[in-house]
Amino acid sequence: MPSARALRAALAALEAALGSPAWIVGGYVRDLLLGRPEASDVDLVLESAPAAEAGEWLRRHWGRREPVVAFERFGTAQVSFLVGPGERFTVELVRARREAYLRHSRKPEVEAASLEEDASRRDFTVNTLLLGSRGQVVDPTGKGLEDLRLGVLRTPLEPAATFSEDPLRMLRAARFAAQLGFRLDPSVEEGLRESAARIRIVSVERVRDELLKLLLAPGAAAGLHLLLDTGLLAQVAPEVAQMAGVEQGGYHLGDVFLHSALAVERSPGARVVRLAALLHDVGKPGTARVSPSGPTFHRHQQVGAEIARQLLRRLRLPNSEVERVARLVELHMHPIQYRSEWADSAVRRLWHRAGDLLPELLQLARADTLASGYPGTGQLDELERRLEVVARENPGGLKPALGGAQLKAWKGWPDGPWIGRAQRLLLEAAVQGELRPGDDDAEEAARAHLQRRLAEWRPRSGERGMPSA
Repeated sequence: MPSARALRAALAALEAALGSPAWIVGGYVRDLLLGRPEASDVDLVLESAPAAEAGEWLRRHWGRREPVVAFERFGTAQVSFLVGPGERFTVELVRARREAYLRHSRKPEVEAASLEEDASRRDFTVNTLLLGSRGQVVDPTGKGLEDLRLGVLRTPLEPAATFSEDPLRMLRAARFAAQLGFRLDPSVEEGLRESAARIRIVSVERVRDELLKLLLAPGAAAGLHLLLDTGLLAQVAPEVAQMAGVEQGGYHLGDVFLHSALAVERSPGARVVRLAALLHDVGKPGTARVSPSGPTFHRHQQVGAEIARQLLRRLRLPNSEVERVARLVELHMHPIQYRSEWADSAVRRLWHRAGDLLPELLQLARADTLASGYPGTGQLDELERRLEVVARENPGGLKPALGGAQLKAWKGWPDGPWIGRAQRLLLEAAVQGELRPGDDDAEEAARAHLQRRLAEWRPRSGERGMPSA
């Protein structure tokens, strides 16, 4: 990853070669001045040179083979290349411009403009600061440095105009508040409320990416509350907004939304876990009932899992990720319900059901507990120790001691539903600890077990019975 000094050197060489002043702008400059880690994305603004030409020069300067991606209509170009395993360095180049969205369009109209006009069309004053090749910082709006010092998000123009140009900036406001701990200028917060419905014209993919960045931020709870309070959440994820105001009993802190937002912030920064933390109780609004002992939410896990699937598919997340999150939502109560008196078979059953999701399920359970006001996580610590014992005792996992071919060879029966039923009996026996598939006499023990269960076997309609002795 090029250092700030190396970037300035490349900038100076670029200016000399093309005869156009060029500046580093945006989040890279902001984070550099805040002392935050250097970003892997850099934005350059050019006063006169075409972006595609500057991008091609940078590609040659750095000796890269990756092609420059140019978007002539928008006056932008991109140079991107790998700098390490899974690590990519990207430079976005743009000719100083102004742009505007037509009322019902997702594509902006773009034309060339001065450097000052380009700064005025950016999202927030703290992102308009320019860093030159000699290390000089220029504040084209006259407000960026002060807002950076105060930790304030303010738009260069009136909020309505800024958000009209690109409505995604409304989600970026909440994301920056979550990432940087900045507060919104009152005019910006009011502008979010007034323009919230306009977020609908933004593509699902851009909305999804901003939401994910917010969820992974250190102050995710504050960002989520900002989305809720301004009406943006109801536009992009109404299922989540509906959790607000749904009261809970017991150890829970606040309503379902507050609890879920806290769970996000108190979970590890992994995407699947944070999504599951946000959605683990999303089924509660639809299952809430009042009883003499307080609110109940019967089957909210199963209902929530289906809601999570629908929402995440709508946001176009990968199917594998959707299913992992939904499965975590469905299972999230199991570790929470653990008690010391659980039989070993109950612990084995949880271990088997969770499968490769077990680490993430335990992380979710801890976040859920920490966001609920429970007195510590001692029970989860104990459960984790018992699960580790199960894992050591069953390195190959829990599975039926006899496969289908072995069952058929046992009595010479053809394929049929009886094989599945027999294997379910054997799996349950493994869960109960009655059979250990890795033992030397595992097959003999499995056949003896099935033989003992013959008296309980009742063939279903149209199904042949179990093989007899």
